Amino acid sequence: MTKQTHTSQHPARTTRTARAAMAAASVAAVLALATACGGTSSSGTGNTTPSASGNATAGSAVLPVDSNPIKNTSTTQALTIDSALVENNVDSSGAAVDDHLEVAVTNSGNADLTGFEVYYTITDPTTSDTESYYTRLPASFTVAPGASRVIHFDNTGETDHFAANQYSLYYTDPNALDVTVEVSATDSAPQTLTVAKDAGGAEEAD
Repeated sequence: MTKQTHTSQHPARTTRTARAAMAAASVAAVLALATACGGTSSSGTGNTTPSASGNATAGSAVLPVDSNPIKNTSTTQALTIDSALVENNVDSSGAAVDDHLEVAVTNSGNADLTGFEVYYTITDPTTSDTESYYTRLPASFTVAPGASRVIHFDNTGETDHFAANQYSLYYTDPNALDVTVEVSATDSAPQTLTVAKDAGGAEEAD
């Protein structure tokens, strides 16, 4: 069962050597893809290749970032992270879909929430390996007062589904993982949540 922990705002197995080699090869593959695609950044829809700290749409090459680019200092409590899933995902009909990061948010304020940014860190407590990713959602992603919306990172290209790094620890590390998500929206305090992923790697729907 997935364990979730809310935190305050802002805030067969391989050996470690083999895993490090695999990670290095994975990053090299992503860098090669980014170079081949021109490494441009885009805030629109479609298949584009963002910079590491830029916008990411489904089908993009997504690279890890060295630090958190979110600079929101608002203290207004209008944004809530309702839940985060990293496995056992289902679609709107209840059918199983491939495991991926899924974040549900709600607007408890009196004005539309806009300017969404998502920063998440994947950590392997066994090896202390860690990777972080950042996505600025398109301007079309807004949440009305009292409404909820779900953000997906899974490369399907569907509405509200955004790019993920298929070579990340989430997909390549068979150990249990911790995923900490920070979501920010304009004029609302950023919120964070940590969720645990069981060992075994991401699973595909039957």
